[in-house]
Amino acid sequence: MRFTRKRWLLTCFTLTSIGSWFCIPATTNAQTPPTNEKVLYLTFDDGPSERYTPKLLDVLRESKTPATFFVLGHRCEQFPAIVRRMEREGHELGNHGFTHTDPAKQAVTTMTRDIEMADSAIIRACGKKPVYYRPPYGSIKPDEIAYVHRLGHPIALWTVDSEDWKAESSRSIVERVEQEAHPGSIILFHDGISTSRYTVEAIPTIIKDYKAKGYIFRTLPV
Repeated sequence: MRFTRKRWLLTCFTLTSIGSWFCIPATTNAQTPPTNEKVLYLTFDDGPSERYTPKLLDVLRESKTPATFFVLGHRCEQFPAIVRRMEREGHELGNHGFTHTDPAKQAVTTMTRDIEMADSAIIRACGKKPVYYRPPYGSIKPDEIAYVHRLGHPIALWTVDSEDWKAESSRSIVERVEQEAHPGSIILFHDGISTSRYTVEAIPTIIKDYKAKGYIFRTLPV
């Protein structure tokens, strides 16, 4: 069978046993097919943020760089205009849940309701249902995966964690990404947390440096 990148995103996550259930440890086991194409996927979690997301969108617009935003439903309700701007400017929207609760600590019915509520919030904001679901904290029980797929969502994790969530400077983010990212990498950032100010500062350098190396940036394939 010929595997497209989308099919790999759907099927090639390795499950690791943790305690009494299995989780997907996204920081280590998300996979994309081997490629020599110099392409990177920028992804941003936990927004939209009224403080940081507009600044990030300005950077992406000025550099003509598309990205994928995994948004929280309750924040879409707070800032629908920012969600509409994301969609209008050519970015992809993904579902990151409504409340950012760990799916591995929820009942299946609670998790599915959380995803459905986020879908509804995103649709109300921009008129489109998101394709991908990214579980908060990157972990999910195996019996929950089938339910996510029944809701129409492939699960998209990441292959490089920028570690911006613990950054003390933009330089640490740039150095981490430029050490780890390679052709086909899906890079995790955040635009809705306190350290996102460093992310906003780091992104122009990352984009500039990788474009100078001949890389292109895309949204996750749909």
